[in-house]
Amino acid sequence: MSEEKNIEEQPEDNISPTTGDNKISAEGNSISSEENEIVPNVEPQSHISHQTSDIKNMEVHHHGHVHEKKKWKEYLFQFFMLFLAVFCGFLAEYQLEHVVEHNREEQYIKSFIEDLKADTAEINGVLELTTRQQNNFDTLMGALKTPGFSENPGKAENHVGSIFGLYFFNHSDRTLQQLKNAGGLRLIRNQPASDSIMQYDARVKEVSEQAQDLYNANQSSISIAFQIFDANSFENPEINRSLVPKPDKARLISNESVKIDEFFNLVLNFKVASVIYSYKLRDLKQYAGRQINFLKKEYHLENE
Repeated sequence: MSEEKNIEEQPEDNISPTTGDNKISAEGNSISSEENEIVPNVEPQSHISHQTSDIKNMEVHHHGHVHEKKKWKEYLFQFFMLFLAVFCGFLAEYQLEHVVEHNREEQYIKSFIEDLKADTAEINGVLELTTRQQNNFDTLMGALKTPGFSENPGKAENHVGSIFGLYFFNHSDRTLQQLKNAGGLRLIRNQPASDSIMQYDARVKEVSEQAQDLYNANQSSISIAFQIFDANSFENPEINRSLVPKPDKARLISNESVKIDEFFNLVLNFKVASVIYSYKLRDLKQYAGRQINFLKKEYHLENE
């Protein structure tokens, strides 16, 4: 260090050429020694300077909406977007409910069509039995008016059993009951379809009312028949023939002409009630067939 000071203190003019090399070499040595001492401190300073430069160059981002005041148009736009979102949600829910109710309605219609088909088959069976019974009524009334009936009641006796039969229509009301329990026919939004279903239900009630008249006529005929004919003369599975043998010849309990005429009138009344009942059944059957075709067309079920 003393040599460095001497070099700095000497003026540049006094440096001789002969001693310059030595001094330069000495100066070089001293500089290199100084560099060796300074080098360890240079790199940290450079690193710090770079960090400082990076910190200065860092950008600070601020949210514009925090410090800026919104305009009324932005509030209006946000309100509109919120309203639109709620409205679209309402539309989606309404559409979903509409689809669900439409599917339920279609299922009810399909079920009702199956009930109509079952009713049609039931009506066919009842009509076959009532037609046969009505023919027996004719034969029985003819026998009652045959001369000498009191002495030979066998022919009438063979057909008296026809008045004991009753053949009622059993309506398949599964779907109608479900619709009524679900709050009426509000699920059937097709008004013509709803009206046709209600009309069918009304016709079924008419058949049921006529069935009551048929039952009353049946009971009246049976009541007077037991006053005229001996029940033991009939083929009755409830009678134990090992204990109660059947008579060889049919016989009457009473041969009063008044009672016989009364019985004739009651059998005729029974037949009339049966004919009206059959007429209403045929009408219901025809209406059921038309309704099946109508509902299939309205709900596009022709292929089912």
